[in-house]
Amino acid sequence: MDLILLSVLFVFIGIVLIIIGTILKAKGIEKEEGEENKEKEEKKIKGGGIILIGPVPIVISNDKKLLEVLLVIVIVVLIIYLLSYLEIF
Repeated sequence: MDLILLSVLFVFIGIVLIIIGTILKAKGIEKEEGEENKEKEEKKIKGGGIILIGPVPIVISNDKKLLEVLLVIVIVVLIIYLLSYLEIF
């Protein structure tokens, strides 16, 4: 697989995930507007992110379970990167 094609694939997957996240967030806002009379609950916001500087990953999260998921994603991405670099892929 050509490295350019792989990078285009990752960009496309990122755009799709952003669109899906936006749609899910919009649906959550609609549900919250319908539940105005219910008591407000304290919600814990969980967030995280992956920063790849070349082959060096930086993983940031405020939730342990989310951190584990992000680490699995980083490992998969680095394996794909390594395989494409070695031209095995």
